[in-house]
Amino acid sequence: MLNTFLFIHLVVALLLIATILLQKTSADGLSGIGGGNNMSGIMTGRAAANFLTKTTIMLAVIFFTNSMILANLSTKKHTDIATKLNQEKTTNPENVADETIPIAK
Repeated sequence: MLNTFLFIHLVVALLLIATILLQKTSADGLSGIGGGNNMSGIMTGRAAANFLTKTTIMLAVIFFTNSMILANLSTKKHTDIATKLNQEKTTNPENVADETIPIAK
């Protein structure tokens, strides 16, 4: 589960970087895709700027939320199999006596 959130975090971070880098002045970047100030292009400069602004805000909220989830997951104790085996040895004294190595004479 932690790996899934890390992957989502990486993808959102890359998308956030790309979205921020696309936001330049009205003549540069994606906002200039409209072909100048005329209305015959794909998007007007203002519509592209609004789209990029909303996308940046949405990605920033997802990034922040995912960061909080990752911080919460990373603080929880994850017991691995070695820890569980050590706990079992200390709780069962019969197992500890069987696994001792005899002293050479």
